[in-house]
Amino acid sequence: MTPTDQRLTNRVLLLFLVVVTAVGATFAHQSASFQQVPDQKQTGIDQSSLTSLQLKIFHNDVEIGGATGFVIEKNNKHYLVTNRHVVLACAQDKNPNNVGGWICANKVGIFHNRLNHLGEWIWVTEDLVDEHKNKRWLEHPTLGATADLVALPLNHMADVKFYPLDMELSKVDVVVGVADPVSIVGFPYGLAQMGGLPVWKTGTVASDLDINVGGKPVFLIDTTSRPGMSGSPVYAVRSGAYRSSDGALRTGIGGSIKKFLGVYSEQMQAAEIGGVWKAEAVVTLYDSLP
Repeated sequence: MTPTDQRLTNRVLLLFLVVVTAVGATFAHQSASFQQVPDQKQTGIDQSSLTSLQLKIFHNDVEIGGATGFVIEKNNKHYLVTNRHVVLACAQDKNPNNVGGWICANKVGIFHNRLNHLGEWIWVTEDLVDEHKNKRWLEHPTLGATADLVALPLNHMADVKFYPLDMELSKVDVVVGVADPVSIVGFPYGLAQMGGLPVWKTGTVASDLDINVGGKPVFLIDTTSRPGMSGSPVYAVRSGAYRSSDGALRTGIGGSIKKFLGVYSEQMQAAEIGGVWKAEAVVTLYDSLP
């Protein structure tokens, strides 16, 4: 898809059907949780609102955290991208038979869009380790464990509709610089617009994008993001006029234009500063996938 094509298609119209909310959804490979939508009318939903997915992190059946992720597709295979620290999360065990003990993640629950049922989502559980307790996720081909990025191959895809993040969005010709606004699309404290639709939080670029902060492909943003935002895709979204790399002032055709900037990761809440792993690192990870 070319940047021009993306500008024409980066917003979609979805016909949401009113459905009955299901109570007591359980986690299994295909455990459904149906969400009620407002009414039977056409609702404008940004494509990227369907791309961001809410995650819950588990040790067996015990929830120990939450985060955000998104799917990428390569060679007809689907992978969940999120932060490495998300899949390595640990928490103090609340079991009275293990006082002072710690438990660590071995499963992730993904709130997927439901196939052929717009406006409905289902929880699907994926194992983080295999039967030999080896990690299933793939890491950056050169940075390895020093990059806070992973891609988890997805095994359970029945009844799931994917809206993969298009890597071509990283090539959209929009100049982004210090103090420019960006959007972090995820689930702070598990909060959603409704159902599985994420919250769009705003930040501003807080470091020069040509600088790799800490010697890694990371830039900083000034934002008040909260737990649950880890793994969120970060975009520059421009409506109307924007500057391209040749210095020209251009205008988006057919609405706004969007550039994928990277994946939200680190945060220093006291300073209200977050770190974003640059899109180039995500593309390198993508290129290394089988």
